[in-house]
Amino acid sequence: MTRRSWARLSLCVGALALAACSQSSAPSASTPPAQRTSTPSAAAPSSAATPPAPESWTAYHADDARSGAVGASTTFRLARAWSDDLGGAVRGQALVYAQRVVAATENNRVVALDPRDGAVIWSTSLGRPLTDVQSVAGCGDVDPLGVTSTPVIDPRTATVYVVGEVDLGHGEVVHRLEGLSLATGAVRLTDDVDPPLPPGEHPAQLLQRASLALGNGRVYVAYGGNDGDCGTYNGAVVGVDETGPARPVSFRVAPDGHGGAIWESGGAPALDAAGNVYVTTGNSNPDPPNGGPDPKRYTESVVKLTPTLKPIASFKDRIAGGDEDLATGNPVLLPNGQVFAVGKTDVAFVLRQSDLTQVAAIRHVCGSDPDGGPAYDAADQRMFVPCSGGGIQVVDLADHKVGPRLSGADSSPMIIGDHVWALDHTRSTLVEFDAHTTRRIRSVRVGPAIPSFESPSTALGLLLVPTAAGVTALR
Repeated sequence: MTRRSWARLSLCVGALALAACSQSSAPSASTPPAQRTSTPSAAAPSSAATPPAPESWTAYHADDARSGAVGASTTFRLARAWSDDLGGAVRGQALVYAQRVVAATENNRVVALDPRDGAVIWSTSLGRPLTDVQSVAGCGDVDPLGVTSTPVIDPRTATVYVVGEVDLGHGEVVHRLEGLSLATGAVRLTDDVDPPLPPGEHPAQLLQRASLALGNGRVYVAYGGNDGDCGTYNGAVVGVDETGPARPVSFRVAPDGHGGAIWESGGAPALDAAGNVYVTTGNSNPDPPNGGPDPKRYTESVVKLTPTLKPIASFKDRIAGGDEDLATGNPVLLPNGQVFAVGKTDVAFVLRQSDLTQVAAIRHVCGSDPDGGPAYDAADQRMFVPCSGGGIQVVDLADHKVGPRLSGADSSPMIIGDHVWALDHTRSTLVEFDAHTTRRIRSVRVGPAIPSFESPSTALGLLLVPTAAGVTALR
């Protein structure tokens, strides 16, 4: 861990102060404003008989369990409210808190937008992103490479935490965490958060794809490899203290080898009520023989970690071999004390949270690699799993069996009330389904283009869609 520097905390901390502070905030003079188109529209009415639209969305898939579900009565007309060109791809979910929409780009630009019209309130750069990635790392499919994960917001301090890959020149890179004031974008914390690396491993071989998690007074940052698994790397999680200089904690997936990416298709580690951290991991590097089991310690596994990232339980997918990542999606914690995970073997596992022993194995999920964070509908005890070959696979957790597959979308879904929303990145459309009947209701183009694995978010009566150029908001 390198030097940490702390800026004086802004007086405008917390939701109550944000309105007053924002009157004097402005876009950074060093960063051009977003190119924005706006279509005025009235907010749709809501029913008092059902929960109101959420006011915030502060982390990947809405909560620490990674359910991807919110109860709401919002009715959307799917009219475009605004669309911002931020000058780079947004691969994480847009976050919302205290009348700010926060997005981060692969150009290492972090912005706060006005939810009413998309106007830039502030803009901050983390540093120069890595370009010509394949020549530096040897492989990879993201270029430029800056912020790839979903940031996380701490509502207690009104701080947004974000990690970007920063090019230091001469082939040297660092993964940099910054904590930014939600009111002004001022830097409160900056720290280089690469995991401890043994000889022969280099930060350029790591991709910080999994979304950030927040708990126990720490920001948790997970790592995998670049697309192609080139070079020597090890999947890892680093926990960084929020409140002051402290010794970081870390977990290494394969202490007896290499690989074991924690990438989760952009999903995030899950946290339970006790602060324990749950991750899924990929295959060892180089690829092990097909048929499994993967020979390294915590590869192809669901791993339960203490708040200080000590492993206390693990479950290995013993038929996973080759490149059959269990880390192709994040774990989801269920309200009955169980955890759900599914990987490229097309087998979904239901495990006990207490010790990660198997409760059920549900086969034939997707028929193509599941890819992305699943969403859980508690009303019907159903999991909605995105499939790389197209479709959203329904998994019935009451009876532990596969249900129908929803056609027309292929990315990580979210659930609003009794409606499922998911993106089709091949057609640049947002699609709505009935969660109970699984009937496709409607779709709308949200282009210009949507990166793979991306997921919409919702708050303040908006549907927020990350695109290859910025963020599109629908009402």
